[in-house]
Amino acid sequence: MNMTGKNKDQYRIVDWAMRNYKIVLLLSTLFILIGIYSLMNMPKQEYPTITVRQALVVGGYPGATPKQVEERLTKPLEEYLFRYKEVKKNNTYSYSKNGVAYVYVELEDNVKNKDEVWSKIKHGLLALKQTLSPEVQAIIVNDDFGDTSTLLLTISSKTKTYRQLEQYVDKLENKLRSVQSVSKIEKYGTQKEQITVLLDKQKLASYNIPVSALALGIFTDGMVDYAGEIERAKGVVPIHLRNSIETVPDLQEKIIYTDPKGDFIRLKDIAEVKKEYPKSEGFIAHDGVKTLVLSVGMLEGKDIVRFGKEVKSVIDKYKAGLPGDVQLATVVDQPQVVGDSVSSFLMEMLIAICSVIAVTILLLPFRVAGVAAISIPITIFISLTILFFLGFELNIVNFAALIVVLGLIVDDCIVIVDGYIDYIDEGYSRWHASVMSAKEYFKSLITATLAISITFFPFLFTFKGTLLDFIVSFPWTMSITLFVSLGVAIVIIPVIQYFLIKKGLYEKGIVKKRTFLDKVQERYNRLLPIVFKHPKIVFAVVVLSFVLASWMTRYVEVRMMPLAERNLFAVEIYLPKGASIDQTRSVSDSLQKILKKDKRIVSFTSFVGTDSPRFHTLYTPKVPDKSYAQVIVNTSSNEATNEVMAEYADKYIDYFPNANVYFKQLDNESVEVPIEIRLSQADEAVLKKYSQEIKKA
Repeated sequence: MNMTGKNKDQYRIVDWAMRNYKIVLLLSTLFILIGIYSLMNMPKQEYPTITVRQALVVGGYPGATPKQVEERLTKPLEEYLFRYKEVKKNNTYSYSKNGVAYVYVELEDNVKNKDEVWSKIKHGLLALKQTLSPEVQAIIVNDDFGDTSTLLLTISSKTKTYRQLEQYVDKLENKLRSVQSVSKIEKYGTQKEQITVLLDKQKLASYNIPVSALALGIFTDGMVDYAGEIERAKGVVPIHLRNSIETVPDLQEKIIYTDPKGDFIRLKDIAEVKKEYPKSEGFIAHDGVKTLVLSVGMLEGKDIVRFGKEVKSVIDKYKAGLPGDVQLATVVDQPQVVGDSVSSFLMEMLIAICSVIAVTILLLPFRVAGVAAISIPITIFISLTILFFLGFELNIVNFAALIVVLGLIVDDCIVIVDGYIDYIDEGYSRWHASVMSAKEYFKSLITATLAISITFFPFLFTFKGTLLDFIVSFPWTMSITLFVSLGVAIVIIPVIQYFLIKKGLYEKGIVKKRTFLDKVQERYNRLLPIVFKHPKIVFAVVVLSFVLASWMTRYVEVRMMPLAERNLFAVEIYLPKGASIDQTRSVSDSLQKILKKDKRIVSFTSFVGTDSPRFHTLYTPKVPDKSYAQVIVNTSSNEATNEVMAEYADKYIDYFPNANVYFKQLDNESVEVPIEIRLSQADEAVLKKYSQEIKKA
C-alpha cells in the first residue's frame, strides 16, 4: 500500500526512517558512541559554575581600639563602598577589631562582570586611603573569596619543624604544577621562624648600654641595602654585599660595646640569642599533630574526575617517598565526590532499565519490554552528545535532571510500541503499523513534551543571583532530553520494533489466557460507569484528598535545596571576644577527644584562631580570630555523617562553659543559620538594648 499526496507528507519522516533504516541505525550508533565518549570526557564538577559576588575588604590600623577602627576606618570604608550602585547594601556588613577592619561586600544579583566592579573598587580604595588616618597601613580587597578548593591536602609530623614541613609542601606543590589542569595552589598554616634576643637587664644596666641604641645597631646590621655598581665597557655589574647578620652565631658574636682601652662586649655576653617560632595567633593541626594545608584548585572547564586521577597519581608517588614520621592525608576530595555521582547516575540508569523490563514484562511480552528498555540508554547517550556539543558540563544539577527524566523518557516509547501492537492485532502489516502508530501519537507526545518542558523554565525568571546560577542548566537539560526522547520514539523506535516485535498480542483462531493487563482493563471498565454515575462523591473524594494533603504538609520538613551528601562536616567553635588562643585550643582539643571515641569518625583537621580555605562552594569562610576555631571532621561514609550530626549537633552546642559549638553539615543552600536577625542603628546603646530583648524572646 503506497501513500501519496497529503498522507505522504504526514508520514514523510517515519516513512523515510523505515525505508532508510540502515542510515538510522548507523547514525543512532554513532550518536550513542559519541554520548559514551561525552560522559567520559565532558567537563565535570560537583556544582555548576557559580558567580560568587562576594569579596572581603581588610584594612589594617595597628594599635587602634575597635571603637577607633570603627570610627576612623570601618565607617569611611562602608560609606565609600555604598557609593557603588552594584553593591548590595543589605548584605554588606563589617567587623571592627583591635587594629583591623573586615568588610564583607556583596554585589547585586544582576552584576554579570564582577571582575570589572572589583577592579573599580580597588582603584577607588587606593584614593580613599590617602584621605584616611596616616596610621592606616593598608586596605586589601580579596575578590578571590569565592574560589573553592578542589582538593585539601595535609602534611603533618610530630617531629619535623614548620620549616621542614614547608619544604615538603613546596616539593609537592612543584610536582602538582606539572598537571596541566591544576590552577591555583595555596599553602595554609605556615609559621615563620624568628631570632629572639632575651636581654639580661642587670648586665645591660651595669654596662650602661641604652636599649634603643642596641636595637638600632642590630636592625641596621640586618638590613640589605643598595651597594652600587661598576660600569665596564662590556656592561654594568651590580655590587652585592653579604649581610653581616644571617645566622644566630652571627648575631651572638656581634660587638655591641667597645671602651677606649679596646675591650669589647658581644651580644651573647648580655643576652640569650635563639631561633624559635613566635607564639602564633592561629595554627592548624591534623589529628592533634602540627600540620600545613595545601589547597589545590582546578582550571575552569576541565573534567574533575580526570583531574583527580592525574593529581592522585602524583600524590601517591610523592607519598611513597616520604619518611615515616611525615604523613600526607586528603581532607577534601571533590573529584571523588563527582566520580561517585557519575557511578550513581549509571547505576540509576541500570536500575531504570531493569525496572522497565520487570514492570513491562508483567503486562506485555518480553520483546516489547526489551524495546522499551532500549530506549533509555539510546535517549540518554544521544542527549549527552547534544549537551557535549552545546558546551554543557556535568554537575549535580544536570545529573539530577537526567535522573528525574529517566522515569519520563520511557513513556514515549511505550506509547508508540503499544500503538504498534494494537495495529498489528487489527491486521495491519508490521511496516504500516510502525508508521501509523508514530503518526497517530505524534501530536499527543509533542504536546506532553512541551507541557513538561515549559514547567521548569519559570525558574529562569523567578530565581536570581547564586540560586539562578545554580539551576540555570536544569530546565535546558530536562527539555533537551525530553525532546530527544520524542525524536527517538518517532524515528528510531519504529525501526527497532519492526525488527524485534513480529506479532501482536492476539492471533486469529487462538484463544489466549487472560493477562494481568486484561484483568486491570476489565476492572477499570467496570469502575468508569460508577464514577460517572456518582460525580458528587468523586469530587468530594478529590477535595478531601487535597485538604488532607495540605494538612500533612505541615508535618513535612521543607527545604529549598537538599543537604550535601558528604563524608565530612564542619564544627565551628566560638568563645567570647577577647579569649586567648590557648583557651580556644583547649575547647577544640576537648571536643576532638570526645568525638575521637566514635568509630564512625575517621580524622580531624582543626583550624584554631584561623579558618580553612573555602572547601565547599556554599560554605563561606569566617573571619580569623583568636576566639574562633573550626574543625573539619571526616567520617567513614555519607550515612555516618547524617548519624553523627543527628546525635551530636544539639548535644554539644552549650556543652562547654563560655563556648558555643555548632555542627555544620554541608548544605546546597547558602544559608548560615535558619533564622538571622540583623539590627542596624547608629546608636550602639539602642542596638544592645534591642539585641538583649530579642535574645530573651
